Order: sequence, then structure tokens, then C-alpha cells
Amino acid sequence: MVGEPEADAILTDVASPAALPKYMSLARGFERQLRSGTLRVGDRLPSVRQLRRDHRISAATAVSCYLWLERQGYIRARAKSGYYVGRLPERDTAPPEATPRAQRPVVIHADLSSEVEAPTAVNGSTVLDLGPSVISSVLLPVNRLNRSVRAALSAFEDSVTTYEDQRGSLRLRRQMARLMFRQGSECKPDDIIVTAGATEALSLAVRATTSPGDVVAVESPGCFEMLRGLQAMNLRALEIPHRSGGIDLDQLRTAVRRHRVKAVMLNATCHNPTGDCATDALKTELAHFAERHGVAIIESDTFGDLVFSGVRPRTVKSFDDAGRVLQCSSLAHFVAPGFNIGWISGGRYQPAIQRLKQVSNLGGSRLNQLALAEFLESGAFDRHVRRLRTELWRTVESAREEVLRHFPAGTRVSRPEGGFVLWIQLPEGHDGEAVRRRAASAGIHILSGAVFSPNRLYRPYIRIACGHPFAVLKPAIRAIAGLVRRTTH
Repeated sequence: MVGEPEADAILTDVASPAALPKYMSLARGFERQLRSGTLRVGDRLPSVRQLRRDHRISAATAVSCYLWLERQGYIRARAKSGYYVGRLPERDTAPPEATPRAQRPVVIHADLSSEVEAPTAVNGSTVLDLGPSVISSVLLPVNRLNRSVRAALSAFEDSVTTYEDQRGSLRLRRQMARLMFRQGSECKPDDIIVTAGATEALSLAVRATTSPGDVVAVESPGCFEMLRGLQAMNLRALEIPHRSGGIDLDQLRTAVRRHRVKAVMLNATCHNPTGDCATDALKTELAHFAERHGVAIIESDTFGDLVFSGVRPRTVKSFDDAGRVLQCSSLAHFVAPGFNIGWISGGRYQPAIQRLKQVSNLGGSRLNQLALAEFLESGAFDRHVRRLRTELWRTVESAREEVLRHFPAGTRVSRPEGGFVLWIQLPEGHDGEAVRRRAASAGIHILSGAVFSPNRLYRPYIRIACGHPFAVLKPAIRAIAGLVRRTTH
């Protein structure tokens, strides 16, 4: 029985092979040799013993390296003979293109909810949901969360008759402040308000910084949850291209000069849907930009802990000295979806946010908040994230290779630095919305690119969430590929 990969062997530099788990760094080295032609089909690889000696690694690391290569189909084991190259990797492609922004602000009219919510069943069969950015339950720390709930129940008995603080449990806010400190922000518990997931946090941020009819700059492509918040407030959205590594700051400057932009909504770390991360230099510039122009920056930071390198990037909020950045975060997507807990730290807008929160409800669920606080205090969060990060890296890379292998020639696929979604640009003549509808009829829910743009610019794009084990994703990706080949304008 082959040992499991060394999940904790994650180093620091995103750009270098050393940033990966040891077994993955070595496997990627073999993959580069396959792509360059140094290794060809039929070539024999070093034995596990020789690999250990040459690279000074453990037997588990050597075996895990070959196991990963074998799962990709690159190598095959022959009894009493060793490992041999069985297939070369698919030729990589350029990343998906950034569509130029629209020329004017628009009100969002599309019915986004009907397009992003999956049906519960198709023809009596359960739908495989690859639409929302939520991790499968088999990858979640369910047993440990149950222990946290039992611990919270034991502490809950004498306080069941009182409402929770409207800002949220102090015990939980202390843990959230510690998480934000890891991201570079000096933050007190009183600077945080607990919310019902990231959706409520984004809604509060929008309502605190704008009035109906205002212009809000949004990344293009950008998360549909942000767009739904603008739609609910009858705000006008102005698209700014998201290039590789962050929002186009030059176009943002131009937009502020031409339009009375009140706020900017962006996702600087593990961007949704591209998966890339902005540099610290750009984040610094964004914070200074907000101060100079007197605009608010609403930063969605949901997947920053899932950067594959293992090094938690700083947030835009951490560079903010003027209180112009509102950070919206959540642990619902990859820790405890059933708890649906997020938070917002609003800087100078915090009093307005607190007033708006009071209008929404008198206080969140005390039990869920105490349970999540116990989970964070225990160190279980860090252990879960270390394991999950490695698993997602392996799954996303495998899924990406599967797309390149089976989708039509000319398909472009993002190469995420973290998170677990793939942004896919289909070849010319293909319509992402048509693919989405056909996939739904086949019992697979994905998202079309159009929902990531207020002007519905990304028609030939789709997004696939890779929060399931690869054994589940593999046949689904092949099925979607078949639908893409049969779907054109």
C-alpha cells in the first residue's frame, strides 16, 4: 500500500519548485523533463531506492512522487522491472484572455440567482454540483467540527436565554483578529463584526459605502456574489479588467477621473475565478489610491488561506492606513458551510456597518459561533488547512490536465495559485451558457462565464469548481468535454 503524500512539507516561494510539497516539487521536475523531451515514452525512470539516494528524500516522498505521476497517466509500473514513461503531458496553453472593460457603468438586470443555483435533481438523479466554491464534505473536518459543537453545547447551558452580542461572540472575534494579524493587519476584536457568511459581509460593505444609483468599479471577470450585492442596491457597475496578478490600476485611475466612482470591489488573493494573487506592490498602490481619491475598497478575502505555497499572502487591508479598505472574509466555503459564518472589518465605515447590522438582526447564532471559536482555538483549523491545501493543489492540477487532454484544441485554462476553481476559455464558436444548460441536463452543474460580468462579456467561458476528490471530477470533466465538442454558436 502506497503511503500518503507529506502534507506538511510545504515551503515558501510560490514561484519556485521548493514552494510545493517535496513529492510534488520532484514530480513537477519529472513533468518538465517530459514536456521538454528529455524523457520520452518508454524511458525507464530511476528506482525508488535510487530516487531516495539521488535527492536525499524519504521512501514515502519518493513513492508519493511516482504515485502522482502514475495518477496523471505519465508513468506505468511494470512488475519486477520499475517505472516507465507511458504518456507525455498535454501541451500547455496561454492563460484565458482578459476582456476589455465596458465603456460605461451599467445596472445589472440579469437573473443571476437562477443561473448560479443548482437544481436538486435531474430526472430523479442527484446533481453533481461543480458550480459553487464549496468543498465536498469528504474533505471537511466533520468529526472535529462535531466535537467543537459538543464543546459549545456544554458551555451553552447557562446562556441559552440571552441574545449574542450584535457584533458577534467576543471569543470568536478574538480568533478572527488573530487570523487577520497573520495577514498583516493590526486588528482588535471591536474592529470586527461577525456575519452570516461572506454574502452578508459584502452586502453590509456595499450598503455602508454607497447609495442607490452610485457607480461601483468591479473586476472583470469578478465574483457573481459581488454583482448580486450591487444588483440588490440598484447600483451601477463599471468593469475594470483583471489582468494576470490583479486589477488593472491604470484603467481604474481613468475610471475614477471619468465617473464618480464611490467604491471598488475586488478579490486580490486567490482571485475568483482566475485563482491568481496580486503582488504586495499592487496592494500597496490600491490602498494609497483609495486614500488619495477618497473611495472605498471592498476586499473579498475568502480563499487566501488556500494558497498552494502555504504562505498566507497579505491583504489590501493590511496596507491601509486611512481606513478606506473594508475586508470581507468567511470560513464557510472550506471549513464549515453549515455554520455559514463570516466577518467584516470596515475601518472608518465600521459604525455605519454596525448600524446596518442592527437593522438586519439582533444577533447571530451563539451556538455556531462558540463552536467555530473552539475549533479555531484548538489548532484544528491550521491542521485542516495544511492537509486541504495539499489535496486541493493535487486535485486542481489533475483536473486542469484533464481539461487540456479532453477539451477541444484551442481551450485555455487558468493555472491557479490557490483556491479550487478553474476558469476556462472555450475555443472560438463555443458558448459557455449553452454548455452550462447541456451539462445541467446531464446532471452536472457548472457556471457560465457570463455571470462573472455585469455586461455578460464572457460568453465563451465556463468555471468549474474542483472541491471534490479527483475520482469524482475526472468522469465529470470528460462528460463536459463531450458536451463542449457538440456545442457551438
